[in-house]
Amino acid sequence: MTFTKIVNSQYHTDETNTVKQYDQHYEPYMVDLHDRKAIEAIRKNISPAIVSDVTFDKDELTWIYGFAFSGCSYVRHNDNGTVFVSGNLRGVFEKFQEKITAILPGSENSPFITGNYFITPDQYGLHNDSTRQADWVTSVDKISVDDPRRKYVPWKNIIIPLWICPGKEDIESHAVFFKQRHIDYAHVYNHGKPKNQSIATTYPIIDNYGDILLHDEQGDPISKDKNLEPYDKEHYDKYLYYTPYRRLTGLTPELTCVWEPGHPIVFDAMQLHATNKGFKDNQWTVKMGLLLSFFKEI
Repeated sequence: MTFTKIVNSQYHTDETNTVKQYDQHYEPYMVDLHDRKAIEAIRKNISPAIVSDVTFDKDELTWIYGFAFSGCSYVRHNDNGTVFVSGNLRGVFEKFQEKITAILPGSENSPFITGNYFITPDQYGLHNDSTRQADWVTSVDKISVDDPRRKYVPWKNIIIPLWICPGKEDIESHAVFFKQRHIDYAHVYNHGKPKNQSIATTYPIIDNYGDILLHDEQGDPISKDKNLEPYDKEHYDKYLYYTPYRRLTGLTPELTCVWEPGHPIVFDAMQLHATNKGFKDNQWTVKMGLLLSFFKEI
């Protein structure tokens, strides 16, 4: 799926009624995530996922919502109908820099702020929000792998829930962040996936967790034999009932939270996570959020 340029976007962000455009091409400055020094730098900066007590009010959410359609540059959608809007997200950071640095201290030092808005009618399957290896490989044509400017790695992500429909108080969406981190490029995780099963993703799919090395919430390696242990059945039945039970093999829930508009969630870029449609008998139909991704110098 290729990106489509959004034309005639106008959003008055300053007194001159202009929108600043920011370079979002971070891949030429990123270390290969398979490099030992990159793995070690990422491992040392792992920490538990949290729901921040710093929140966005209704007016702030309205501004963030509007910026998706007036200040960003690109849009795409995938096969399940999820719409992604991206580009220019540093504009959101600059607007709310004081608040975002309170949510994630050190975010102001990230040379790049990437991510995307998403409008989705569906739950998100098990994945991490690292970066695509194909994009990094392409960047080597511009800056060699040994260039001294390559000194950054993905660090933390912030999700800001914007709205949910229907907006009834008794309808909840839940996000589950697992203790497992996969220090690697972005993947979708589907243990035991049938070869003919189609999944709406542009990420590579891992179908055997016994093949990969995972790290825990302290940054310590997890023995590969634990990657094949059964998942907590009670937690599965309540929150993750919609997905094949085999897909959660070896995982342990670290944070299970309500996806509540204005309440940011902070988590590691390499952390495995998923969302649901709510409880079995009370589900939402569509929701919108903003993912902001931050980088760190190694």
